[in-house]
This record gives sequence, structure tokens and C-alpha cells, in this order.
Amino acid sequence: MRTNKWIAAIVLLLGMTSCGTYYRMVSQVNSDGSMHREVYAYGDSSFLAGDRTHNPFLFQITSGWELDKLDSVVKFNCWGDEEKLNVKAGRTYPMVGSEPFSTLDGKEYMHPLVVPVEKLRKSFRWFYTYYEYTATYSELSDKGPVPLEKYLTKEEQRIWFRGDTEALSGLNGIEQNNMLDDIEAKFWKWYNRSQYELSYEVILHFVTQKGDTAFVRQLADLKEPIYGKYFSGKDAGDDGAPEGVCGYLDEFSQTKYFSDLYKSNGKSMDELFEKKGQIAELFGYAVQFELSMPGRVISTNAALQKDGSLIWKVDAFRLLEGDYTLAVKSRTVNYWAFGVTLLLILFIGGCCWKIYNR
Repeated sequence: MRTNKWIAAIVLLLGMTSCGTYYRMVSQVNSDGSMHREVYAYGDSSFLAGDRTHNPFLFQITSGWELDKLDSVVKFNCWGDEEKLNVKAGRTYPMVGSEPFSTLDGKEYMHPLVVPVEKLRKSFRWFYTYYEYTATYSELSDKGPVPLEKYLTKEEQRIWFRGDTEALSGLNGIEQNNMLDDIEAKFWKWYNRSQYELSYEVILHFVTQKGDTAFVRQLADLKEPIYGKYFSGKDAGDDGAPEGVCGYLDEFSQTKYFSDLYKSNGKSMDELFEKKGQIAELFGYAVQFELSMPGRVISTNAALQKDGSLIWKVDAFRLLEGDYTLAVKSRTVNYWAFGVTLLLILFIGGCCWKIYNR
């Protein structure tokens, strides 16, 4: 059978309401364009003792980062989930976006969730200086073998993965509930079909390796009938793993070939199945992204504002629908500009008064 980590990822998807591990990222953009950032996580005893191979963060701890152990384990409320934090990684960037995160070796597929593209635009407007900050997390390039668009429209994706409330405007609670139930059913159809397709790819790979051309053709003929009988219409439950699909193939075609294939190659088949679906690991993580800006915030798409900080939740679900951009615009008052303007007005007024008297 597959590893516990993979099973945990599937269970996570079944839950849909909470994530396995949260990180707290707190950033302060300064008026000179620099930024200080601190990322909080929970490290095990080995990491706290100095073993960097037990890195609890999703990114590499390069020379620019300073690590600090918290005085005690802190329990932090992350969108309703209580998360333990005991270590902090901090650094100061000379300018926003100058040195992005680096993914862990062997986990480059996590890049969309780990490495945002950050930009800061500073605009001088005499009386005010405006700051426009954006952090863009890229859309997941690997969403499995089945396009989401076959099951969910773009509007439904925005509702399900981003919580777009505009599409629910004007609907009462009953109507909203019915719409969400319908979208959920479509989501699980997409998920079940994706798992099934991955298993079929794995089984086909091992049958082809054996050179059994007759069973290769049989697989092609049985693909849709097997899905229609055992998977179509299911909202959840059977995760479509290779072992189960092999059993259904034998039951449908009255053979033992596919079950025997799994008995002989089960470990390798499960490992290949995991590798093909490794992107599911991303759904076990989420980042609470907190940001402070210079001056007064005048516009933002942040979900929350608390104690002067803007707060977003970033997870892989939000990256299924497309690029996810965190945006905020703030402004600071140029008090000296008001003073200079007042002096200019007084000076010009005085000159005009002298000319008038002459």
C-alpha cells in the first residue's frame, strides 16, 4: 500500500476544511523600499539542536536568514486551526523581491506555493507618496491528468477555491447551499476521475513493460466501462488507487491477471502512483501571510485587517483556479510638501501684494 504521507494527503482532500501544517509569515515594507520578513514554524528537537537536515520550513535556509528559537512553544490561531510555533527565520531585504525564496532540493514542484513574485512600486505625488505592493503566487501547472474545466466552470472554480462571494450575491441561504452542493459534487467527480486516470497510467506502464500486448488492448477497451461501473457518480470514498483498480479489472473481465500484476509489483506501482500525484502534498500546507505597509492603506484585497496588518491565507487550493495575487496600496503624507506649498503661497501672495500697492 502507499505511504502514510500520501494517505494523509488524500484524507486532507476529503476534509477540505483544514490544512495539515500552517506557517506564519510576517512582513514589514519600509518607506525606503526595503522589507523585513519573519517566518514562523514548528521545528523538532533535532532542528532546534542545530540539525539543518530537519528543516521545518518549506524553503532553504540560506546564509541570509537568521534563525531564532522562541522562548517557548507558541500556540497560534490560523483561521480557526491552532498551530504550534517554536522557531523563527528572519531577514531584511534591501528591496522588495530582490532575493526570492529557494525551494527544497527534490521538492521543486512546491515552487508555486513557496516562491511568490513580489513587486513594490513607489510613486511620488507631491503631497503624498504612494506604495503599491503585489505578491503573485503562480497557478499550479500540474493539476493531474484531467482538466478542471471539464467539470467546473471558471465561475464555479472561483467560488469553490477562492470563496468568490459576488457569484452568490442575491441568493438566499437555501439557494447558496444548493449551488455549493452542486459544485462540491462536480469537484469530487473531477477528483475521482483524476485518481482513476493516474492509476490507469500506472497499470498500463507495467503491462506494457511485460510486453503483454493483448492486455494492453484490453485495458484500452475496459477503461470507460470500468469507470462507469465502479467510479462514475461517486462523490468520495474509493481513492482509485492501483490495487483497487486492478481488482475491478479482474472482477469485470473474470481474470486474475491484474491482481497478480499488483501482487508482483505492488510497491513499485504505488511508488509510481505517488510520484505522478506528488503535487497532492502541497495541499497539506498553508501560509498565513501578514503584511504591514508604510502609511495608510487605501485599497487591498486582503481577507482580514488586524492590528495594522493585512492578512491573507495562501494554499494550493487557491492556486488551482489561476494565479493568486495579494495586492495592497497605501500612501504616506509628505508633510514637508504642505509646508513648502504654504511658504510658496505666502511668498507669491506677498509679491502680488507689493505689485498691487505699487
